[in-house]
Amino acid sequence: MPHTLSMRAVVLRTTEDLVVQDVPKPPLAPDEVMVRVTDCGICGSDIRYLHGENPWAQHTLGEMRENPRNIIPGHEVCGIVDEVGKDADPSLLGKRVAVLCFRTDESCYWCRIGERHLCPNTQHMGHGAGWGDQEYYYGGMAEFVAVWADHVYPLPDHVSSTNATLLDALGVAVHATELSRLKPGESALVIGTGVLGLLAVQTLKAYGSGDVICSDVSDSHLEIGRRLGADHTVNVRTEDVKEVVLDATKGFGARVIIDTVGRPLAETLPILARGGRLVTLAVHDRAEEFNRLLLAGEKSVLTSANFKYEEFPIAMDLLSSGRVKAEPLITHRFPIDQAVEAFSVADDKETSGAIKVVINP
Repeated sequence: MPHTLSMRAVVLRTTEDLVVQDVPKPPLAPDEVMVRVTDCGICGSDIRYLHGENPWAQHTLGEMRENPRNIIPGHEVCGIVDEVGKDADPSLLGKRVAVLCFRTDESCYWCRIGERHLCPNTQHMGHGAGWGDQEYYYGGMAEFVAVWADHVYPLPDHVSSTNATLLDALGVAVHATELSRLKPGESALVIGTGVLGLLAVQTLKAYGSGDVICSDVSDSHLEIGRRLGADHTVNVRTEDVKEVVLDATKGFGARVIIDTVGRPLAETLPILARGGRLVTLAVHDRAEEFNRLLLAGEKSVLTSANFKYEEFPIAMDLLSSGRVKAEPLITHRFPIDQAVEAFSVADDKETSGAIKVVINP
């Protein structure tokens, strides 16, 4: 199919300056395919880019970095392969695919030891990272995006493209669960019931956890958590998390805590059981004080960054098999020309009730 030379795209020109405009269509390298985007989710990191943060550098490298101009956001991408490069698999043409949205350099220390997700030279769609100087940093919130051919995954017929936009976030939940070293039957607490928290609840259950408790400030999110498998829920505005966790675990505490919001360690360590593992998905640029005695009993504190390549197919299997459900998390859909409004809805979840907002180019 012939392509136009320009396309509609969401462009983050600079902090707080988000527009929808025509941009040049990206070039297609020999080892790439051109994906006609049908669905692209708005991630919490996209909101943080809008407000001037660089969450990839913060979470992966522990650095505070400025962002380049003209980022086209979007890394939760699904679409249809519209064109294939000369070195790409021609059988991909016309396939409905999900996108593994980052590629690493394969030569650094972390890549050589199998920890590609920590590569400092990552090229990340929609993040502006690793590309050098460009006029536009292409991501999935556009009519088309060029993707490495070995990073697209054909979708089963029964998995909708809209639901599959959650595969990137589900990969993050899988990685956090793997890091937690969850043993069958172990109790777990999930802090925060946004997209990652609700996916973590389901992933923990799929991995064979015992009771899963989730906490949040939103009764509606907690209700979804219960529907998706949480055994106990805690509204932290009206209930004491420690009391609920200790009661549910017969006084032992949670063996696994997955923290999606970054609560102070002084709050979370007292409810972590001896030998337990706390995995946090959110790190903040702030000082913390806590009594080191809270670490007694071989408690572990880990941060989780992104996911490994091999965890993306695991996420696909969880979604395809129905062990993880995406549909209850998708609350809003917008055409691309209403993307600025879509970001506003995603940014003000308390008012809008949004969980996952999807843009349909």
